[in-house]
Amino acid sequence: MTKRAAHLIVFCTSAAVLVLEILAGRLMAPYVGVSLETFTGIIGTMLAGIALGNALGGRLADRHSPERLIGPAMALGGMSAWASLPIVSAAGPNFGSNPVAIVALALLAFFAPAAVLSAVSPMVAKLRLTDLGETGEVVGGLSASGTVGALFGTFVTGFILVSAVPTRPIIIGLGLLLVIAGAGFSFKVGRTRPDATMSAVALVVFGIAATTGSPCQFE
Repeated sequence: MTKRAAHLIVFCTSAAVLVLEILAGRLMAPYVGVSLETFTGIIGTMLAGIALGNALGGRLADRHSPERLIGPAMALGGMSAWASLPIVSAAGPNFGSNPVAIVALALLAFFAPAAVLSAVSPMVAKLRLTDLGETGEVVGGLSASGTVGALFGTFVTGFILVSAVPTRPIIIGLGLLLVIAGAGFSFKVGRTRPDATMSAVALVVFGIAATTGSPCQFE
């Protein structure tokens, strides 16, 4: 994997996590309200997902070929993002607005995509670490790209996207980009067509996400 491709992948997956984090507040607002507790629960949940994703991604990268894992992880992250829409719509009315309920709803809807997408970074690092003498540069550079991507996702979503596009179409579009990118990466490194089962699951989840309604006109 080239240095440019590695940094681009980490940039994009990190940006995707923060896009979801910003949009989670709007998606959950009709059910749990808009408060400091809401955003505290969301931020804490996403950070927990990032931590677990980094740990598991590193462990998987040591045991399996990272090239075979990155594409499926990106695609699965996109499908998990889609799944957050029906999960919030179905579970939201059954939750209250207390801190425990907020964290529980955030965990159900957004922990999985945060963890799966965050697992990509250590996989990419594993591919780039071909010389121990460059460990600091590789790890530090990828960490910087991830942080810049997170900043990009935060500012673009918070200042531009939410004022121009409803929440749900943004998440559907984000998931679609991730699924396409994951399938494209898998094909490039393995020259294999997308798995039929995975493709069927993606279509089902996409269909459910695209047809899920919302009580909020801005979503």
